[in-house]
Amino acid sequence: MDENLDEEMEIMAERDQEPKILNAETFSTLIKDVVPLKGVRSLGLKTTIGEAVEIMQKNKIGSVLITDDDGVLKGIVTERDILMKVTGLITDLKGTAITQIMTADPVTLKEDDKVAYVMNNMHVGRFRHVPIVDDDEKPIGIVSIRDVVDFILDYFPEEITNITSEPFRGDSTREGA
Repeated sequence: MDENLDEEMEIMAERDQEPKILNAETFSTLIKDVVPLKGVRSLGLKTTIGEAVEIMQKNKIGSVLITDDDGVLKGIVTERDILMKVTGLITDLKGTAITQIMTADPVTLKEDDKVAYVMNNMHVGRFRHVPIVDDDEKPIGIVSIRDVVDFILDYFPEEITNITSEPFRGDSTREGA
């Protein structure tokens, strides 16, 4: 009984909140307020492609950052790099250094930059991942295109989450039998 009451109280509290308004000012939100920067998977320069692929598969992640011995960002490898630069081209994954396929010196941002810069970088540079670094160029997080979509969709929770997965295209009638 108390669970039902708690749920009703939560619903009432949500209704009392001011609706979020998506406008140009929204994109001035700081990166650190959009994505919790909870660390990032970094690999060393001596890592092989095979090791990187295993880590990406095991952790179900779409990218890894490559750092030097001091932890400074040197590159990024994404699932797209694996598809375009490895599949059908490189056969010795365990013997080929990750540096052979990484994007060196990737575009980075700081946690206090606006989310508009993430979106600009993704759009103009056609990136799906943007590393976030500290003042020493050491990675502290990464923003993915999914993070950006989640941020925008938070402004339309009912309109997006409460629809069916397929659009209505009219009644269909089957012929036969």
